[in-house]
Amino acid sequence: MKKYVMLAISAAILNVFVVNVSVANTSNLLVFQEETPEAEILLDKAIEAEAAGNQEALLSSLTAGTAALEKEANADKGSFKDKLLGQVGALQKFAPMVKSGLLKGDMLKKVINTVKMLLAAKRIENALGGSNLLGNVGGLTKNLGLMKAGLPALGGDSQSKLGGLLDTAMGSVGNLSKGGMTAKAAEPAVKKQLGGILDFVKGAI
Repeated sequence: MKKYVMLAISAAILNVFVVNVSVANTSNLLVFQEETPEAEILLDKAIEAEAAGNQEALLSSLTAGTAALEKEANADKGSFKDKLLGQVGALQKFAPMVKSGLLKGDMLKKVINTVKMLLAAKRIENALGGSNLLGNVGGLTKNLGLMKAGLPALGGDSQSKLGGLLDTAMGSVGNLSKGGMTAKAAEPAVKKQLGGILDFVKGAI
C-alpha cells in the first residue's frame, strides 16, 4: 500500500514539474515571438525626438530604426534592396551629427520620407509577386498610405504626379475588398497601376 502511495505522490510531483516547465517555455516563446516595431515607426519617433530637442531619444530611435531598416532590406532580394541599403548608409551618417548637434530636422525628414517610399515599394513589389492580391488588401492599402506619407521627399511635379497615381490605385484597391466578380475584375487593373507606381519610384529615387 505504501508503495502505491509513494508512486502516486511521485507522479503528482512530476506532473507539477512538467506543467511549470511548459508554462516557463511558453512564456519564453512568447517573448521571442514578439515582433520588432517596423523601421518606419522607429524612424518617426526619431523625427518626434528631434522636434522636441531630445538628443538621447533621437539617437536611440535613429539607431534602432536604422538597424530595423537594414535587417528588412537585407532579407529581401527585390529590386529595391540596393536603394534601401543606400538610405541605411545615409542614416548611419546622421549618428555622429546628432552627437555634435549638427543634424537638422529637414535633412532627417527627407531621408526618412525616402525610406518610407522605398519600404512601401518593396512591400508592394513582394505582394505583386504572390499568387493574387485579393487576400492582401489591408497590406496594399497600408503601404500605399506609407508611400503617400513619404511624398515630400520628391517635391515638385514628381510629388504631384505620384500622388495622383497613388490616389487612383487606392481607389482601385478598395474594389478588391468587395469580393466576387467585382474583385476579380479589378485585380488586373490594380496590378497594372501598382506596377506603374513601382516604375515611377525606381526612376524618381
